[in-house]
Amino acid sequence: MNKHPTSSWSESLQQQTRNAIEQLPMTRDGHLHFKHLTLGGAFATLDDLCNDRLVLHSKSGLAAQTFDDVDALLQAGWAM
Repeated sequence: MNKHPTSSWSESLQQQTRNAIEQLPMTRDGHLHFKHLTLGGAFATLDDLCNDRLVLHSKSGLAAQTFDDVDALLQAGWAM
């Protein structure tokens, strides 16, 4: 599990992120897209999420990050 500062996103946005990960809405590219205030953008593949893997792939080429659960992802500063 990654240790990061508490999320600065609103409770509403954090809940929207939880809901989207739970519901897995279909996207054209097969990804759910996320944002971070300092790290930029990332995405999770629907394949990973359907197989209970919460992995974010950076759009800027940084190493992929794996999270134990949605709360860990939110605490790391990621949201949709």
